[in-house]
Amino acid sequence: MTGVRSNLTIEDERVNAALTRVADAGGDTSTLMAEISGAMLFSVQRRFETESAPDGTPWARHAPRTAKARLKRSRKNAPVTPKILRDSNRLYSSIISEASSDEAAVGTNLVYAAIHQEGGTVTQYPQSRMVRFRKVGRQTRFAKKAHKRAYDRPVTYGERTIVIPARPYLGFSDSDQTEILAIAEAHFEATINDVDRGHAP
Repeated sequence: MTGVRSNLTIEDERVNAALTRVADAGGDTSTLMAEISGAMLFSVQRRFETESAPDGTPWARHAPRTAKARLKRSRKNAPVTPKILRDSNRLYSSIISEASSDEAAVGTNLVYAAIHQEGGTVTQYPQSRMVRFRKVGRQTRFAKKAHKRAYDRPVTYGERTIVIPARPYLGFSDSDQTEILAIAEAHFEATINDVDRGHAP
């Protein structure tokens, strides 16, 4: 998984101790890590719903101009959600979980995911493109491609800088720690019970 990634090989003493405890008892760490990665994926998805960072801090709101413009737009005849980072749902849908016997991870491979996670500045350099126009009385307006009386002409856009605020959606919260500790404890107890019943772990 490339792009933005949140690894659970983190420096959290309680979590690492709980995971080691399961492994030392002979527990199935592959199943354990798969369950942890699933819990982390759900946690990240909830942050998109609540529009908040792992520490509970609300994400920066849309600029008033952006919020107003999005309410007027439509996508395939369906209303565009006003939710932050959910314009096309591509970022949200790209987030997946992965697990092995010794690792659980959640992340996305979208190239633009990092700047939304960490924030930053994007520079759009000058460019020219063909734009379609039409005449309405004495006014010139943008035209759709299918408009019969429209015409194309080159338009040059100057350089501009866009500042994108950080809206963290990946990370490790106190509630994540509590959930992972509970999962690890359940796996440890199941392993011990199997041993007590004479089943090999």
